[in-house]
Amino acid sequence: MTWFSLPATQTDKRAAFVDAASATRWLAGQPQANASAMLAELVKQIQVFNSYSVPPRERFKTMEVLRKTLFAVSGECQRRYENKPLPLPPAEQLVLDAVLRLWRASLTAYLHCLRAALDFDASAIDLRAKLAHRALTCLRMEQMNAYLAGAELEGLFWRNVHAVLASAEQLDIVREPVSDRMLGETSESTASGQFSMLVLLHLAQPFSLPRAQFSAVTRWFARWREQVEIQSEAPVANPKSYCIAIDLSQDKPTHDKTRAVSVGRWLVLDSVLRKMRQRLKFLGEGQTPEDLKLGSGLSTEACMSLMTTLSDRLKYPLHPASETGNESASLRVASGLENIFRLLGGSGLQDAHPSSVFANTLNQEQMAVFDHVVRETPDAVQGTTETWRLIKKDMGEWQLFRPAGNGETRLVLKGLLAVQLVPQEDYALASISSLFARADGSLCVSVNLLPGEPAPLKAEVREKPSGKISRHPAFLLPSDMDTEASVILPVGLPARALSIRFYEARAQSPLTLRLLAMMERSGDNERWSLATDR
Repeated sequence: MTWFSLPATQTDKRAAFVDAASATRWLAGQPQANASAMLAELVKQIQVFNSYSVPPRERFKTMEVLRKTLFAVSGECQRRYENKPLPLPPAEQLVLDAVLRLWRASLTAYLHCLRAALDFDASAIDLRAKLAHRALTCLRMEQMNAYLAGAELEGLFWRNVHAVLASAEQLDIVREPVSDRMLGETSESTASGQFSMLVLLHLAQPFSLPRAQFSAVTRWFARWREQVEIQSEAPVANPKSYCIAIDLSQDKPTHDKTRAVSVGRWLVLDSVLRKMRQRLKFLGEGQTPEDLKLGSGLSTEACMSLMTTLSDRLKYPLHPASETGNESASLRVASGLENIFRLLGGSGLQDAHPSSVFANTLNQEQMAVFDHVVRETPDAVQGTTETWRLIKKDMGEWQLFRPAGNGETRLVLKGLLAVQLVPQEDYALASISSLFARADGSLCVSVNLLPGEPAPLKAEVREKPSGKISRHPAFLLPSDMDTEASVILPVGLPARALSIRFYEARAQSPLTLRLLAMMERSGDNERWSLATDR
């Protein structure tokens, strides 16, 4: 079987470098302090280099000369698009596309060398473990940058992942350790470990993880990836064992169960899950994440919650619904707290002193005397909505799809949405639980519906230290049998407030509500429990 295809090579010297020595000289003359310019030149020259006939050992040495710069430039450019609202603006999208092309071009260079090793080229055969490892490292970098930017990985990516594993198996170096500190993880790893980590990160559902959680999950898997067993035969059924089926002939991360397995591999996750159970036990007994080398970015409670969620995701992998599924239906969606506020009937955010009878009376008298034409302000405009598609409903979670061109608003993970499935029905509030973009600009969004019928409130804030009065949208979620009453506010608002007073946003009447404790801090909002002053 031909596992990967490569561009044809020729002998015309068109590349800026053709060996390690000329690559060293070329790098010395480049503007390495200008990451964007360096990125463009690296992509261009490596792509040309890939079409030039070079002995495999010299090609490997040339890429090793460039490798440190590849990581440095990629890391610098990463800041332009990581954890930004989606879809990305054109400038940031261009940078992301260039970084992904950089790692794909680097992968192609190493695959040229790997192909030579598969063909028993004497100059490449002793490098075979490094070649497979370097190829998988390029794929890891492509995966990491795509996940940080909220970009879907397409079928070609997973086809290449499977091709490198199959090549490593054919060369009998799947479990051979290779030293490499460029990823900033362990000092050495194997092709088996790197392949397993690519799949584990996919199973972790990275598009639902905030930056701190994604960093923690990556750190944990880097320590445990070598515990995964890759088997070529389906394990004997065991209710206490968990494994993931993969078909190396498919361009999907895990086996598509609608088709028979052609080239099957099974990832046995029992040892990884055992490590997680042990860490949960130790955390519950009072040890800290730092004690267990889990990092310092998350609290003990946050670590335990994330590890429990992660364990469930490894045991019960998510199979995303197709946007053309049978349940696909149109629905109306609004985003942005002020926009949702107006959509639910709120007004008055622009008033100078909404509680002042004098101000309201004066405005009415001016209208009566001077017969002014009222100019439409943001508060007088009904909120705007977009048309999305509902793909699947599962209890309180909905999977939504926004086709390219069906909206211009940019979304953030954990951001607030208002959704209306049936016209004339009330809108429900929902929190974005997963978010990623496809190559065509469409968005795949999962949301969790918030309980209760939301009521718009107006939060009047006296800001510190100036004492300035400002007004902001808020939403009251009433209590029910399972949850207490709560209020949703713009993120960071309570932290800069000397005091907050709430008004009913339609009647403009004051409410005797007081914030108690923050329940959740999300992408663009905070949710607080409430007390009622008597």
